[in-house]
Amino acid sequence: MDAAIETINDTASLKYRNGQLQAGAIVVLHPFSKDVGFNPHLHILLTEVGFTKSGKFIFQKNPELLTNKR
Repeated sequence: MDAAIETINDTASLKYRNGQLQAGAIVVLHPFSKDVGFNPHLHILLTEVGFTKSGKFIFQKNPELLTNKR
């Protein structure tokens, strides 16, 4: 789960704030599938806000993140 949070922070930080944004996230390990078979995967909830490394609160609204493009 640490790797997921690190990847999210790296991606968000480099894309939106030149390495200065730390995103908010809740990561939950879900070890089983619907049929109770072993299928480890992560559920991740992300915030639209974050903090700079100096502690300043940043709101970074991005409509692209809210759409489901497949």
